[in-house]
Amino acid sequence: MSEQVIHVLPKALCDQLAAGEVLERASSAVKELVENALDAGADEIEIELEEAGRKRLCVCDNGCGMSPEDAKVSILRHATSKIHRSEDLASISTMGFRGEALASMAAVSRLSLTTQRRGDALGTYLHVEGSEVTEFRETAAPAGTQIVLEDLFFNTPARLKFLKTAATEMRRVYEVVESFALACHEVRWKLTFDGRVKCEFPKHRTLGDRALAVFGRTLYEHLYPITYTILGDVTVDGLYCAPDFVQSSAGRIYTFVNRRIVRDKTINGAISQAYKEFLHGRQPCVVLFLTIPLDLVDVNVHPTKHEIRFQSPDVVFRAVYRALRQSLEKTPWIRSERGEESASLPESAFRPPEDNLSRDYGLSDSFAYQGRRASSEVGECVVSRETERKVSEALSFFDELVAPPEAPSRPEVLTSVGTQVPLALGPSVVRDASEASGSRGYFSNLTYIGQYALTYLICADGDNLVLIDQHAAHERINYERLKKVADDVLPVSSQGLLFPLLLSLDGRLSDLLVEYQDFFEKIGFQIDDLGNHTHAIRAVPESLVNYDYQAIVRDALLDLGESGRATQFEDIRDNILATMACHKSIRAGQKLSPSEVAELFRLMDETGFRSNCPHGRPVHFVITRAELEKRFLRTGFVK
Repeated sequence: MSEQVIHVLPKALCDQLAAGEVLERASSAVKELVENALDAGADEIEIELEEAGRKRLCVCDNGCGMSPEDAKVSILRHATSKIHRSEDLASISTMGFRGEALASMAAVSRLSLTTQRRGDALGTYLHVEGSEVTEFRETAAPAGTQIVLEDLFFNTPARLKFLKTAATEMRRVYEVVESFALACHEVRWKLTFDGRVKCEFPKHRTLGDRALAVFGRTLYEHLYPITYTILGDVTVDGLYCAPDFVQSSAGRIYTFVNRRIVRDKTINGAISQAYKEFLHGRQPCVVLFLTIPLDLVDVNVHPTKHEIRFQSPDVVFRAVYRALRQSLEKTPWIRSERGEESASLPESAFRPPEDNLSRDYGLSDSFAYQGRRASSEVGECVVSRETERKVSEALSFFDELVAPPEAPSRPEVLTSVGTQVPLALGPSVVRDASEASGSRGYFSNLTYIGQYALTYLICADGDNLVLIDQHAAHERINYERLKKVADDVLPVSSQGLLFPLLLSLDGRLSDLLVEYQDFFEKIGFQIDDLGNHTHAIRAVPESLVNYDYQAIVRDALLDLGESGRATQFEDIRDNILATMACHKSIRAGQKLSPSEVAELFRLMDETGFRSNCPHGRPVHFVITRAELEKRFLRTGFVK
């Protein structure tokens, strides 16, 4: 007889294998224990670590506590109070629900649990080593629960070997606590490393107060409330950082769905798309809260509960994109009036009243798909003459801002440096004197000094100098105007190809092409199915010239299959518009009169994204008097 080679693993080994899915490091244990504490109603949570959690990890809360019977059952695998039947998985409202965390910790550490319910005379103490209960007794304890893990991964040397340095592991624990602190500003948090307090956040009344405590004053002063947005069943709010203030290339992105910490490609893709004109490979600082009906999101994807699935990922993407885009368009980091800084994080900004909710502005049907850029270099865009003609005709108001000036005998400067130039109007604008003397925007209120190198406009704003790139400023104005008509002009017609292009796909992409046939037709492609996974591209969008159409379609299909969105065509369209805006803008080296400068400033005040051109270059920057004093080695000045 043959020898049996398949056997059932011992329970202790099964527990260790299962623990590997839930616990990767000390920060994983902290996350799971904190989630249990929040589910227990705690509003005070303290975390202590010794030797980055390897020697000792303790989480103490003032939640509802457990009875002796519940305490003993809580360390068993799949023991939970959060769900009772399979239908509950469709609407999970708690942070935890799988019933695996404590069992996993008990399998790879020496776990001690002390708990007592409010009103009980005595609590319960429980000690477990390698999933085996070694002590169980009554004890006196404060209301709540304290869980201590000692010698983490003592019986799983493979896991212990792959832990990073103590500094790295402690940083990851801090990041977890920081995220929870932002998600739950009404909870008091205290984190201690090796007996030294790393951070302590008291209970805060608003998210703004908590953001100040977590980020510090420097970053806080550059944070602004996200425009409160509702799209379908998705609500978005939170904080975002001004794009001209980025502390590092990595950025700080905190995303929460129903206050659960998540890492989601759909959300992160929408954030990147909203900021794509600003950061050039860097990442912004964003604290984003999404509220979604429980039955429209699946959190039962992975034991760590970081990953989730949305029933309608495209709606989520557009909601996040729209919320950030609308917020960025307001450019609140640019002062609206001299001497008056934009109010940062007003208390009422985080939960606005119902009548202040944003309208559900619809994205163009032809370009409703958002995501990553297919072609990042503007130089790759080739604009057809027909497309440029159509756009130019549609923009009847899009005449040149200034007429070519007469060549002066010498560069024109103002004779009275520092005096305010009267506002002059451009040729296409007529306003009465009362309107001209009314409230004006930030740029119109600057004191124009002169033009340097026929490219940069030098202005004064109180004690500060403001330098403006005239070409970048006008380019942004033109770009925003072009975008207003682009949806009506660019996607409406196709250009037939003299010789059809053959497109060979694998079975999966071929099926996707059939599924999304309407999408490609809507943006101007005509693609016929020839059978055997081969297709013929017979017509392409008229606005595109000299592109690798097979590659564009293939990349779009890959994105459509992964996330239901394809953004290559909108990215190409935006690049085309940026190129056209560049060609129609005031050039570097062009002489401007004070009246033309005043008209340019007025248009800048009326245009969104006033801080950068469509290619991401800054439109202006400020030199403070303090910076000048430092340059000239002065120790101070009198205002």
